[in-house]
Amino acid sequence: MEMKPQADLEEEEEEKQERKPASMQRVWTSADFEKSEGFLRFIGKTAEEYAASKAAFASRPRRIETAEEWEARVRKNIEEQDKAYLETMRSQDEDESNWEAVQYRKFWNDVHSPHHGSFQDATTSGGLQWPLDVSGIVSMRDSVDRNRNVLFHCTRDNCQTLTEQERNLLLVGPTRAIVLSMPEPVIVDVELKVKGTTESEDKHLSYLAVPLLCHGKRYSCMLLNSGSYTSKLSTLEFRLGYIVSSVEATIFVRVICGSWPDDFHSQFAAFTTGVRWKDLAREKKIASVDDERILLLDSRGDQKVVVTGDDGKIVLSRCVVSVEDKGELKVHVRAWKVDDSVVEAEMVFTALKAGLSNGELDMGFCKLGVSVAWSLISRKPVYADSRYKWAFTPPLTVQLR
Repeated sequence: MEMKPQADLEEEEEEKQERKPASMQRVWTSADFEKSEGFLRFIGKTAEEYAASKAAFASRPRRIETAEEWEARVRKNIEEQDKAYLETMRSQDEDESNWEAVQYRKFWNDVHSPHHGSFQDATTSGGLQWPLDVSGIVSMRDSVDRNRNVLFHCTRDNCQTLTEQERNLLLVGPTRAIVLSMPEPVIVDVELKVKGTTESEDKHLSYLAVPLLCHGKRYSCMLLNSGSYTSKLSTLEFRLGYIVSSVEATIFVRVICGSWPDDFHSQFAAFTTGVRWKDLAREKKIASVDDERILLLDSRGDQKVVVTGDDGKIVLSRCVVSVEDKGELKVHVRAWKVDDSVVEAEMVFTALKAGLSNGELDMGFCKLGVSVAWSLISRKPVYADSRYKWAFTPPLTVQLR
């Protein structure tokens, strides 16, 4: 057996201590540094001066950023990123026409608007002229499943014609409520084209993706400044609002007595009422959702009311709206014949968390049956074969006109 001197044994013990695994090594905290030798000399203060500075820091008022301030800061960052993006894209040939269109619009408004009106009112950009035959898709994606929730969809063979007087896209969605959940934004995807003489002559009217952020509101309201976004050859403006503590209403209409005349035009619309914190919203002069009309079907012009099958179901362009869980839903129908009087009828339904509400509208020439299917809105995706049960809580949803 080999005998080692005591000094060698002590050296080996020190080496073992130094070779401790990372998980065994000590983690230094700010309190450890404060207690270490030379700390006060390092920061250039006496013990009394350092104690006084710590007390002053601890006693200073702390301010928490509000949801509005957070949104303003994020929007500013997005605007700065968009500005940098435009600066980059300006040097690329494929987007030169987009950059020139933006610059020419600015030049027009600066020089000619006092005499000829704004550029948007006087003409369209990129050499386009009214009317415009528009095709493409506008959709939204939220944090529930990130799938495309289509709002507008027209093929090249079935375009919507926009005129100088009527520039609104006719929405066909959403197919379910769009959920806003902090801090996740809702993304609006837009890809629109203007039909040319041939398909090769089609032009991109708008091509963008826009994030919409949650305000964290306690009351339902319309956004007075929903935002205008310039891309390619146009500026797209959104008109939307928030519905707090909302449930989903799916609306069905059918003819139950008589028939719908072929030469009658109509407008089917829905209205919702805001209940929660309504006095507070009124005090702040917030735009109410109560008077906002949500078009379900507009059969003006050449479009006719389509009644299908033996059950007399009327095909609506869109049928899903969001309603406060303690609010009301009003379904309004307006019908008229050319050079004839207008017939109007409406019915009010109280919101439910689940179930079916039914009612009748007497239009004079026929009777309409209105059914509203109510359902809760999940913040998580729910699948038919899911083994998990998600909590359904009334979320904040977005309502589009």
